[in-house]
Amino acid sequence: MSKSYCHIAIHIIFSTDERFFRLDETKQQEMHTYIAGIIKKINGIPILVNGDEDHIHVLCLLPKEMGIADFVRNIKAFSSKWYNEKYHSKFHWQTGYAAYSVSKSNVDSVEKYIRNQKEHHRIHTFAEEYAKFIELHGFKLQDEE
Repeated sequence: MSKSYCHIAIHIIFSTDERFFRLDETKQQEMHTYIAGIIKKINGIPILVNGDEDHIHVLCLLPKEMGIADFVRNIKAFSSKWYNEKYHSKFHWQTGYAAYSVSKSNVDSVEKYIRNQKEHHRIHTFAEEYAKFIELHGFKLQDEE
């Protein structure tokens, strides 16, 4: 084969440092749009970026030229730099992240879940949501540094 073909859909979740509520409604919308732009710039395909005041969900197609760790590092670095320059702040994201593969047949349901974050977080906190995802994927939640 002379050409590479990849369809690697991924659901990425990460939070603000120490899960501080740093993203009000206006900043959330700006951040989501900016992150989608970063994904495009590094050859990924954004499907949906959404979240709440203290965390982000990204559903996208991973670029074939980049591993997940570098991909997330780029998103976090460029978005926090943009935020700090725009708002003259010392904003940064938590060190870790969660990333889960999404089959093509489940992209729509994951997109719906991410789109409904506001409603979801009226019932469940981010900590509860995160713990559920960790358990669902067979990991044990450990104390975060």
